[in-house]
Amino acid sequence: MAKINTDPQKIDELLKRGVHEIFTKSELREKLLSGKQLHLKLGIDVTGPQIHLGHAVVQRKMRDFQELGHKVTLIIGDFTTLVGDHSDKVDMRSETSAGEIKKNEQTYTEQFFKTVLKDQTQIRHNSEWLKNLNFNDVIHLAREFTISQMLERETFMLRYKDQKPIGLDEFLYPLMQGYDSVALKCDVEFGGTDQTFNLLAGRKLMPVFGLPQQCAVVMKLLTGSDGRPMGKSLKNYIPINDNENDMYGKVMSIVDDVLWDYFELVTRVPMAEIAKMQQAVRQGENPMTFKKRLAREVVEFYHSKKLAEDAEKKFEATVQHGELPADMNITQVSGQMTVLEFLKTTKGDKHSSGELKRLIEQGGVEVNGEKVTDINKIIEFKRETVVKVGKRDFTVIK
Repeated sequence: MAKINTDPQKIDELLKRGVHEIFTKSELREKLLSGKQLHLKLGIDVTGPQIHLGHAVVQRKMRDFQELGHKVTLIIGDFTTLVGDHSDKVDMRSETSAGEIKKNEQTYTEQFFKTVLKDQTQIRHNSEWLKNLNFNDVIHLAREFTISQMLERETFMLRYKDQKPIGLDEFLYPLMQGYDSVALKCDVEFGGTDQTFNLLAGRKLMPVFGLPQQCAVVMKLLTGSDGRPMGKSLKNYIPINDNENDMYGKVMSIVDDVLWDYFELVTRVPMAEIAKMQQAVRQGENPMTFKKRLAREVVEFYHSKKLAEDAEKKFEATVQHGELPADMNITQVSGQMTVLEFLKTTKGDKHSSGELKRLIEQGGVEVNGEKVTDINKIIEFKRETVVKVGKRDFTVIK
């Protein structure tokens, strides 16, 4: 068993940084000071193949606990994903098939261990215990909750007022997540603010089964890079499996308003140091200076210090100074065609036709240094033609 660190100063920082609320802070602080190894729980529904920095906020906090000697169970919600968590959804969510869940899980676990320490983590699937419950068991769990409690949740209330359908199966989700804590006898569960009700479901159910209540750590949510709520449909997130150059560039593209939230939630730069940087900006320092620091911190954590430094040099050369990168994508596609046809052929595996069309019309595509915004304009693509998509994606015809 790992040695347990009970340093009060580290514990107090752990319970403050990036935390929205703890149920309850005094309970958890007492547990951390006791020297007992705590059993931490995080459940994830594998509804897509990528983990992004928004997910990693909670995972980074769990790593902080691990670095004090505590252990983690990652619950793959292969059973709960079949129902779907609707905590942050204003419409009924589409179902995810068992095949999709299995496929997504393979990439999820690999990405999870980019943030969380593998040797202090076990992986379980909640189908192990949930599929064995019978209807009497479900009724027993359902008695602990009321319809009014369910409808008090903001997204359900919005749908109810708008006369949008709410499936009975959606009410079962917090029961299942709560029972996960019962099955594993957890000490602490983690989630974002959109998960508060589900976290408290576990805290409520555990005494019903004669178990001590788990503590619940509710983390702040990371805002999207454009200042809007983070969402995959908005494409304002940063995947943690991005290569170092894309990751660095995407961090540099965040709006200044969210800079300090990112420092607090996705780095471990001391809070006192972050406060000094904020003060410097108020006194006239260019936020770009500190955004570069943020990008280096993020890339170094997920890649390495050297790759972070290399990514910064490349960003400065290609984006700030307009130089062409040495490692451009190479294609042999040539001839007379529209830029949309060219991009469909060379980038169609990464972007939909609609995305490419929007990129062109919004001025995000350049051919030999000139912006092309007319999707119907015929261009001669020949050898040594350089096509730039966005800020960092260069392709040359050879």
